[in-house]
Amino acid sequence: MINIYLADPNIRAEQIEAIRKSLPTGWALTDTPARVTAILTENVDVSEAMLAAAGPDLQIVLRLDTGHANVVPTSARIVDLSNTGLIGVAEHTIALMLALSRHLFWVARQTARAAWVEGRDQPILTDQRKYTYNWIGLPGSGALYGKTVGIVGLGHIGQAVAKRLQPFGVKLLYTDFHRLDVTLEAQLGAQWREMDNLLQESDFVTLHHRFQEGPGGNDKQFGAREFGLMKRTAYFINTSRGRMVDEDALVAALQSGQIAGAGLDVFRYEPLPPDHPLLALAGDHVILTAHVAGSPMPEAWQTTAIEVIERTRAAL
Repeated sequence: MINIYLADPNIRAEQIEAIRKSLPTGWALTDTPARVTAILTENVDVSEAMLAAAGPDLQIVLRLDTGHANVVPTSARIVDLSNTGLIGVAEHTIALMLALSRHLFWVARQTARAAWVEGRDQPILTDQRKYTYNWIGLPGSGALYGKTVGIVGLGHIGQAVAKRLQPFGVKLLYTDFHRLDVTLEAQLGAQWREMDNLLQESDFVTLHHRFQEGPGGNDKQFGAREFGLMKRTAYFINTSRGRMVDEDALVAALQSGQIAGAGLDVFRYEPLPPDHPLLALAGDHVILTAHVAGSPMPEAWQTTAIEVIERTRAAL
């Protein structure tokens, strides 16, 4: 029998139910730590008393990375489980960066229209050495390699973005309400900047703060001043909350060429009103998506449930 101790009963009921339904025969969730194989938590610390009750049968401590649980030193494996809903946002953020920087919409449209460049418009039989390169006349590669990405808000999603950008060879900058521990900065490969410096240096600015209402909040945090500090070749990405952006100022920055473009998944009003000026700008340099970045919650719960089982099985 493989028992998993649910140390934090306040984990979302839907997540617990997804795990319970996915457990193989002979596995069970339990409300006591006695002689368990695994401990699952989110915000409840794993104490010495829990470890003592589990005894030598304990192989793994599973911790949802949306929480803040601490684990006392143990010989058991400690694994942070990824939240696939948050990962979806991170992936969507990078997808917007790639689509904008590589002019993907324009490339696809030109290719579909057979808009070939003169002198490169005659089909030839290709092989490893003979081919027609870039027969639509795309200026530049648009590669992320060597570019600077500024992350505004390095919480769970911001860190997920940073981790996934590391293999692209970008320079990562970040700003937040508070600076992170230097050890975590080193792990993420991210350098601290004050907001103004981040805006001035970045080729992409991606927003990942939580929205805060009221006095001292961040309603319309990004306005004309902030867009005015960005490079004219820079792109603005928002997969966080639309309320943090002054959309009139963003429209003006896009229309005037103050910034090169934007990728937006969230808006002040959702769905967008039919007369919203952003809709008229949508195209090659302004990509709008309908708040779809995060994975649907049932899918995220099920993915996490499978990871609980796979990680426990691996520890065994």
